[in-house]
Amino acid sequence: MIAYLLCALFVTTGLFIMADVRPRDVTDELKKPFQRSVSRKKRIRHITGKKPSFAQRMMEEASVMLDASGMGEQFVTYRNMAVLLAMAGVMFGIVIDNLLVSAVLGIGLAMTPLTIIRLRTADYTRMVNEKLEMAMSSVTNSYIATGNLVIAVERVLPMLPAPVSDIFKRFMADVQYVDGNIVHAIQRMRESVDNWYWQEWCNALIQCQDDVNLNRTLNGIVERLSEMRQIQMEVDTTLRKHISDYIITVLLVLGSIPLMAFMIADWYDMLMNTIPGKITLAVVLGTVLVTSVWVSRANAPAEGAEQT
Repeated sequence: MIAYLLCALFVTTGLFIMADVRPRDVTDELKKPFQRSVSRKKRIRHITGKKPSFAQRMMEEASVMLDASGMGEQFVTYRNMAVLLAMAGVMFGIVIDNLLVSAVLGIGLAMTPLTIIRLRTADYTRMVNEKLEMAMSSVTNSYIATGNLVIAVERVLPMLPAPVSDIFKRFMADVQYVDGNIVHAIQRMRESVDNWYWQEWCNALIQCQDDVNLNRTLNGIVERLSEMRQIQMEVDTTLRKHISDYIITVLLVLGSIPLMAFMIADWYDMLMNTIPGKITLAVVLGTVLVTSVWVSRANAPAEGAEQT
């Protein structure tokens, strides 16, 4: 059975390569007849206020996280990956003659790309927060020295790290070429990053436009962000240790299954061929997939949230 599936997979892959057809081309063609119906359902759901389904919420969450981390163009890739992983999970369950495993892996592996997106988004958020601290500190020191925000940003702009430098470039463009209103430009800049300390810093900048002597309060906000990042780094260190322990535990649990086929053949036969064994295997795999989702959520940084 496995040999037939592998042969079919290799033949299909060869046909795709010979015809110079990408999987995305096939999925796009298959979606065309349903696009109008999907668009109509979205409009109806928006008008009636009906809550989206679980799959729709999952896709919307993935799209929002990718857009927030500057990887929005990869949404289609992750969506196709979810479909392929779900198919692989279903096929694996069929190969071992366990429909429960097919259902568990089909649903669980389809959510794996969302877990990957959460992990990548968390890393991106940590990187942005680090760059924000550097940029806010540089602009604050320059502003205190010059007393003019536009001049201060202009002086340090070449030294600001990406992607935060793009935010200040847009600020300069707004001030110089749009309406020249510094307060409006700061307000637009404030909305570009979902970080409580950044928004407080921008609010303080707005107040400084009425009284430039208030610019010395900006250092306090930067210091609070720095302290919060230090706390987050300590939490991340502890969390990584626990994640390493979790990965080792998962590998031991999953690795023991094929190992028992050689050590305790009767136990392995019972696990793979009896109803209680098939249920146990499905529960174990489902637990692994569910806990991996929880770990990806726990890995998200908390330093962008308001602290009270």
